[in-house]
Amino acid sequence: MNGKRKAWAVMIVVFVASIVVAANRFKVPPVMPVLMDELQVDMVTGGWLMSVSSVAGIILAIPAAFLLSKLGLKTTGLVALGCVAAGAVVGALSTNAATLLLGGMIEGVGASLIAIVAPTAISMWFAPQERGLPMGIWAAWVPVGNVIIFNIAHPLLSSFGWRSVWWFGASLALGVLVLYALIVTAPQRSGQREQTPPGSFGRMLLNPSSWLLGLAFGAFGFSLIGYNTWATSFLTETLSINAASASFYASLMFLAAIPVNVAAGWMVTRIKNRHSLLPVAFLIMGILFFWSFRLKSVDVVAPYMIALGIVSNFIPAIIFTLAPEAMPSLEFAGLSLAIVMASSGIGTLAGPPVLGAILNTGSWIAGSVCLVIVTGIGTIIAWFVSRRLRAK
Repeated sequence: MNGKRKAWAVMIVVFVASIVVAANRFKVPPVMPVLMDELQVDMVTGGWLMSVSSVAGIILAIPAAFLLSKLGLKTTGLVALGCVAAGAVVGALSTNAATLLLGGMIEGVGASLIAIVAPTAISMWFAPQERGLPMGIWAAWVPVGNVIIFNIAHPLLSSFGWRSVWWFGASLALGVLVLYALIVTAPQRSGQREQTPPGSFGRMLLNPSSWLLGLAFGAFGFSLIGYNTWATSFLTETLSINAASASFYASLMFLAAIPVNVAAGWMVTRIKNRHSLLPVAFLIMGILFFWSFRLKSVDVVAPYMIALGIVSNFIPAIIFTLAPEAMPSLEFAGLSLAIVMASSGIGTLAGPPVLGAILNTGSWIAGSVCLVIVTGIGTIIAWFVSRRLRAK
């Protein structure tokens, strides 16, 4: 297999692996009403069932950069997929919320690793001027995973119960683990690395631009994942949409995002002032969130979800592309990505339970206000980091 074919083969496998991880990570929202009823938990605990996997992501994102350098591309990816499969099995066998939370934390270890492994693999196999398209395609991993699980979960739930969704996720992880073992390797040139001067890693860990990007991505994770967790419940409760249709509607924001991520990856490598795309995307997303829990008619649900998906999902592709530029040297690109993912994990962790606590007061509109405020903060941070990177 020649170099270019091998590069695309590796990219496709890490993309599929990432999709499987995302599908497992978002199993909870489409079956949330059933879980809350069977496990006898309130909306706050229900939010933690969704966001607990982010705990491992917060803790392990930066150590994952070290682990990758020690174990290599193949072994780290296999560990990631093994953790996802194991966590899904624990969840499938659980009889209470505590065990289900434990399974989610184990899955979170795999998610934190794959989020560093996949973009690193793309960086290894593609030259800088060739990375835009594959990185843009990879940035669609979360939307694709969401679309798959949101549309498969309900048929499985109806036929076999909620545990079948977890068994399905475990099977996917084990299947792609075998594919990953067969295909993914590091290019030979990756072994020729410059020695990092002692203490430089610690200094780069304090890089302001990387942390500003991370804070912006944390606001994104809080708002979008928080909304995604409770969108299905909102649609079924306030608009009397059946559970299967509600899951489909909620998945539209991610279905629409799939081509958007590719387009965004293409744009950020060709637009001279690409840094300005980030605050603009945040601003428009905040405007859309004003109507998040205010929708009054079934007729506007699909257009709204598609519009939100188009706008919001420019953000991951932009941030993943800008993260290496935030460092003074591409040698520390992996660390910058780790900082961004750790910050995103904090937002993803906090979003569902905090929003659930607000919604638990009985006010859906208060949830919309919360999303607008958080996204507004993200817009301000994105504007600051855009100015810094443009000046650099």
